[in-house]
Amino acid sequence: MSTLLQPTVKNRPSKTRLLNGVIVIEVLLVAWWFFPSFFAQFRLDRALWASEKLTWYLTRSSGTVAYIVLSASTVWGLLLSTKLIKELVPAPVALAMHNALSWIAIGLASFHAFVLLFDNYYTYTIGNLLIPFTGPYKPLWVGIGTLAFYLSLLLSATFYMRQWIGAKRWRQLHYLTFAVYVMITLHGWLAGTDSVAFAWLYGTSAFIVLFLTIYRIITAVRSARHEPQRTLQHLPN
Repeated sequence: MSTLLQPTVKNRPSKTRLLNGVIVIEVLLVAWWFFPSFFAQFRLDRALWASEKLTWYLTRSSGTVAYIVLSASTVWGLLLSTKLIKELVPAPVALAMHNALSWIAIGLASFHAFVLLFDNYYTYTIGNLLIPFTGPYKPLWVGIGTLAFYLSLLLSATFYMRQWIGAKRWRQLHYLTFAVYVMITLHGWLAGTDSVAFAWLYGTSAFIVLFLTIYRIITAVRSARHEPQRTLQHLPN
């Protein structure tokens, strides 16, 4: 019996890697679709790799894509909590995708900060990157982004601690996702150099998150109202 079940267990890591790879490809395709002019700048005939603006382009692009992935992770989490995709996507796959999106956003955000060490205009140190509110450029809003990164890292780590902290406490901790989303949006809007150009992105993302949050609250209130009636129906006569 255990021999028959062994191949299934071994296949799980490969399936997870496949899912992560598909998500990465989708993110790159979405980024290319929305920002074709940006990706065109990386053609070899333009020699962008030798340009002094390379770090700025890398920081801008990685930060933008990181925000898109973070928004997708937040929206996906709300879809999970509202059970709108319960019948479409199996729960383990949906949770694995939520986890993968979170870590992809963290990876992109890490690269977004790391590139600043090579910037020729602003001099960033490792301490500036790790300690909030100490950088040379807009320290308040960049520092808020740093704090949001730490919170996001903590929340993503709780995926692997769920069985020890319990599902209820895990869900309570994940309410901090809203704080992370707001902080990152403020960071991108008020510290970014492309805020006006990407106003549509922040607006669309905020609208979707707000809509799903309100829907989540309404469904939770309705469920709480119906719960006493369900309890009375199951009481013995």
